[in-house]
Amino acid sequence: MQQKNNWQISAKRDGVKIYMPSENNEKDEQPAINNSVTGVTLKMAFDSSPVWGVADLSETKSERFTSPESLDMVHRLRRESSAVLVGRGTVERDDCSLSVRRVELREGQEQPVRVILDPSLSLVGESNYAIFNDGLRTIVYCTQSAYANHESLASSSSSEDVTFVPLPSSIDSERDGKVSLSPSQIIQDLAARGLTHIMVEGGPATAKAFLKDRVVDRAILVRAPLEFQIPVPAYIDENTMKTAGLNMIGTTEMGGDVVEYWSRDGLQWPNPSNLSSWP
Repeated sequence: MQQKNNWQISAKRDGVKIYMPSENNEKDEQPAINNSVTGVTLKMAFDSSPVWGVADLSETKSERFTSPESLDMVHRLRRESSAVLVGRGTVERDDCSLSVRRVELREGQEQPVRVILDPSLSLVGESNYAIFNDGLRTIVYCTQSAYANHESLASSSSSEDVTFVPLPSSIDSERDGKVSLSPSQIIQDLAARGLTHIMVEGGPATAKAFLKDRVVDRAILVRAPLEFQIPVPAYIDENTMKTAGLNMIGTTEMGGDVVEYWSRDGLQWPNPSNLSSWP
């Protein structure tokens, strides 16, 4: 089965595809990815401080702070997802690949599509990032004005698997007037491309935007048994989760970490009898 969307390729230079809205409403066919779980699953990790710290400013280099067991769970969740989504800052800070590595893919299964939100295209030209050079499919969402201002967009990446999608933008008053993209529109566009289970993996600004837009269906929050010396606050708390329409349905222990499971009202967990068995 194939899904269609209302975008068309407006340019393809040096193997890089540029998608723009189709004026004649012709729909571009994309292969569907079959997943038993659909919607948006948010995953985040925090320390045990009251501010829900996501990083330690006292450290010169970003280090993983959750248990190996929790990290395995993250890779299982990636395996269960058709796309893994992060903001620009996560790519800049971690040089992440967002691929499934710690667990095996199922027979015939491909790596999830990586999705990067980069409204101003500040990553353009930074071809040293691993995510642009590993040959795996990647979608970069940007504003229409940023795309218009980057004539050399196509030559900024050497990978033919990178697709740039310009979208309308708005001003986010809660982020000092920064330009933002609509999470709802991004999810709709991804669904039109056959990507129906989206894992939102970070960072906190991206997570908060998706929670604010109430597009998150379930969340897995990992709390490590440590407190950062100088924590970077996530500016997310229980009230943020509940305002997004999510309720905590249980907790488990995972390698010393406490894992919280949150779900939208009326939405059953993929395996409600054993929360930790999914993913």
